[in-house]
Amino acid sequence: MLLESHSHSWYSKGPILGEENIVSPVEMVKEARRKGLNGIAITDHDNFKSWESLKKLKFDDFVVIPGEEVSTLQGHLLALGITEEIKPKQEVLETIDKVRQQGGITIAPHPFDLAKKGIREFSKSADAIEVFNAMNIDKFANSRARKFARKYNKPMTAGTDAHMKEWIGRGITKINSDFDLDSVLKEIKRGNTELKKEYLSVNELTDWYLMRLNKNYDNALRYINTNYGFFKRGLTKNLMKFSGRETVFSRGLVYSLSHFSLTGSTAYSFFINFPRCLV
Repeated sequence: MLLESHSHSWYSKGPILGEENIVSPVEMVKEARRKGLNGIAITDHDNFKSWESLKKLKFDDFVVIPGEEVSTLQGHLLALGITEEIKPKQEVLETIDKVRQQGGITIAPHPFDLAKKGIREFSKSADAIEVFNAMNIDKFANSRARKFARKYNKPMTAGTDAHMKEWIGRGITKINSDFDLDSVLKEIKRGNTELKKEYLSVNELTDWYLMRLNKNYDNALRYINTNYGFFKRGLTKNLMKFSGRETVFSRGLVYSLSHFSLTGSTAYSFFINFPRCLV
């Protein structure tokens, strides 16, 4: 079966930019089925609200996995197969225990991402490690995650980290399992997986980011002025300034700035993550 193990609905909200997706959990499931997948986990940030609408869905050839992306004190952790919401801001090892008490499993998502939202070395305590995240377009963060998983003989998964329904299916975990929750979780823990990998494009990520910036313009501007350094502040403001102008020049400029930013991020990731891929 083909599983999308990491996705978000309109219940995922950021403290500054609001909704991280604009569609419902049910719409995400419909899109996954339309694309020929056999399962999806909606893993909204620090809440379990999506399951209220999803638990009513029943399919013979498709599995909807209850899930949550929990913000532990050490970073993000995917909880799959849970029955109740896992509270955030707890120690990661304590969170892992609470997930297992509910009969669920844990996956360490984007453990070495540049935003430092992963649990890094604590990943060895999770049941599996997400070694491909479609949003990690610097690529070195994913390479380091794969190297780490091999070192500690951990099961591997792929996830899109889909924040738009159009993104679903970029990072897929192929599992040799039946179409039921227990079978899927068991085979992930066994490491009986294959990965299907396709990175999101810079333009796709830029459009998503700008949509959220412009939707919450005043809050975003205050946050940028307070928290961003000189270079990042100037770059982001220019992106916001030109993003609303639907001309060939403005779109070209926006995407050019984004590609320039990616070059810097990739260079940084090379120095931070690439040496760890060699040891």
